[in-house]
Amino acid sequence: MYHYHPDQREMKTHRASDCHSDCVRCCAGTALRARGFTLVELLMAMSISAILVMALAGIVTATQSAWRHTQGIEDSQAEINASFDRMRMMISQAGIYQVNGQAPEVGLAVVTRAWNYIDVPDILVVWSGGRNGGISQNGTLNRLPRMNEILIYTSDPADAHQFVEIALPDSSAEIDFNSSAFDNTIRTAIQSSQAEKALLSKRLKNSQYLLSGSPWGPTASNLIFTITRTPDDASLQATTPGTSDWMNLPWPQGTVSATSGLRQVTVNYEIQFETAEQNTLTDINSETALPFFGSSSRLYAYTP
Repeated sequence: MYHYHPDQREMKTHRASDCHSDCVRCCAGTALRARGFTLVELLMAMSISAILVMALAGIVTATQSAWRHTQGIEDSQAEINASFDRMRMMISQAGIYQVNGQAPEVGLAVVTRAWNYIDVPDILVVWSGGRNGGISQNGTLNRLPRMNEILIYTSDPADAHQFVEIALPDSSAEIDFNSSAFDNTIRTAIQSSQAEKALLSKRLKNSQYLLSGSPWGPTASNLIFTITRTPDDASLQATTPGTSDWMNLPWPQGTVSATSGLRQVTVNYEIQFETAEQNTLTDINSETALPFFGSSSRLYAYTP
């Protein structure tokens, strides 16, 4: 009978009785090599596996958080671009009216809203002709604007996180931008049942007034509008057409004559958007909201 032993280089001949002890040793070695893991080894393997799983879970969580934040920034940018484009288009089409021998007036105004002890200029009024615009195509009109021809950009009175465009299509009442009652009329209009709101975004950041370092009172949207006129009203009222002072006023593009000049009205706006969209289950007021700035202009012939 022939047996090959791993520790020998050549084949040897043995009797069956002679190889018994060698075979026992071979079998014992094979059994030792085939044994399982000890308890200590299993515990170490489980500990290493748990550490790897936790590390992978942290990486996945961080990746998902970064993706959500990046997606939120992209969504905020898209919504603010759409909102700014909409306002820019309507402001560029703002109508001009001239009544009762007064100087021509452009249909653009900013209205303030009281917030604790502060008046916040967060309401923009545009005489655009309605949601389709186009009032500027009629030139200078000799009548007052109507409520159903204006658009209002502000935060929703029912939810300060929502940036909305408000129209009043069912109201044909006249409104004068120079009237002392103009601001109150607009504040009342946005609260009325006739106000039709078109949602532009649900991402407006809100702030709360701090009194002695603690939040106090109602929240307000981080939304501000301002208007600048070139030349400004004071300069126009202080000069006489045709004089050197009149000609030297800062007319845009230097366009001026003895009886008229090119005037520019610029609307500046600052809006802060959250990267996450507010819903009924969350009230987001983070410290890392994104600020966006924009401006739009309307040029028109000023003839006193």
